[in-house]
Amino acid sequence: MTSEKVPRWVVPVTLAVPYLVGVAALRGLTVALPIFHGGDELNYHYPTILRFARELPFPNLVHYRAAQTPLFHLVLAYVGKVIGYQLWRLRLVEVLISYLAALTVYSLLRRRLGLELVTALALSLLFALSPYMYGGSFRLITDNLATLFTLLALERFERFRETDRIGPFLLGCACVAAATLTRQSTAFMIGVAGLYALHGRLPARGWRALGDRAILVGAAGASVVPVGALFLAWHGLVPPGGDPSSCALCPRKAGSGQTAQGHLVVQSTELALATIGLYGAVLFAPVLMGRVWPPQRVLREARGPLLAAAAAALLLATRPATPGPHDAGIIWRAASHFPTVLGSSLVFWVLVPLSGAVLWFRIRVAPRRWLVITFALCFLLSTLVIRYPWQKYVDPFALLTVLLTVRPGELNRPSRLAGAALMALAFVGYTLSFVV
Repeated sequence: MTSEKVPRWVVPVTLAVPYLVGVAALRGLTVALPIFHGGDELNYHYPTILRFARELPFPNLVHYRAAQTPLFHLVLAYVGKVIGYQLWRLRLVEVLISYLAALTVYSLLRRRLGLELVTALALSLLFALSPYMYGGSFRLITDNLATLFTLLALERFERFRETDRIGPFLLGCACVAAATLTRQSTAFMIGVAGLYALHGRLPARGWRALGDRAILVGAAGASVVPVGALFLAWHGLVPPGGDPSSCALCPRKAGSGQTAQGHLVVQSTELALATIGLYGAVLFAPVLMGRVWPPQRVLREARGPLLAAAAAALLLATRPATPGPHDAGIIWRAASHFPTVLGSSLVFWVLVPLSGAVLWFRIRVAPRRWLVITFALCFLLSTLVIRYPWQKYVDPFALLTVLLTVRPGELNRPSRLAGAALMALAFVGYTLSFVV
């Protein structure tokens, strides 16, 4: 069946199925899914929402219990005035947020990258089921709303590059501001906005083009203002009453204004690279195995990936991926079962160099190379200041980096989607592991 013959309702209904199954399995969200960091719901987020609700219409945004920026709690406080503040009702809003994120991924892949309907739908489902997106869809946490705003910003920025109109870029910057007001860790999107502002093509010439460029740069700079005002009011990256132990970018002492460890946390970057290497290798393995590679072509094209792999391996050699007492995630768990070499598990010695080869190969063939390079660069640089190398902080954006490299026609056959199917099964198994 061609995409022209597929009814318009198929995509939204298909993407809704995983969430409907989750809501039904959790008895209308009256039962809590025991996900990683699920305790933050009752310890921080739900109490903050209820406090904001009591203080509406202008709650105190300086002193509150959660460590994250307050937009998620503020939105839920206002929504609760309409639907009520029962926990299960607010969790339904979280489900809706995650569903909108899945739809946005589909729009980004289908409309901006030009993928076939079935391919875009399959990869959107894969993203929705990913380990740290799907489980978080049924608890009150800030991650998925911040991811939604990040996806919307990327979609609008790419629309801006397609049309050369300033309107989509301004909307993208508004989404960046909203993302940083939801979670501090999305601040890397400010860099993405800045690079788009400097690189985007403009139809005008001369002084008018200069004026338009100034508008773009000003809009990118303005996206910093709301969260910057909060940081000034807090005298740091965390509200004075917040618990910095639940914030990856925050100092150990609330309001101190410094990164927790006082140096770059290379382990978080190595974890992000390992995640990209894992997802990229599995997703594109059927494509590589389905091709015939003449020896001369292998020798000719292997130099770049090998150099990129060697550079990634050099990172491990200089700063080992050593797990700390708080490190958590699928890859850390797998790495703990293998011997270490020069301080890093064999798992990292395989996946981190593999990520270099994956990024080299995929960026070369990506349909929108600028999008992938800009997003991956800003994301990976931001991981250097994530003081807790937890996979939940890097996993969705690592997977998104890989998905943004898919070309039209590349995964248009069922056999080529075998890697995506295998990953989806693994993702479902990960979620079930919390309840079995």
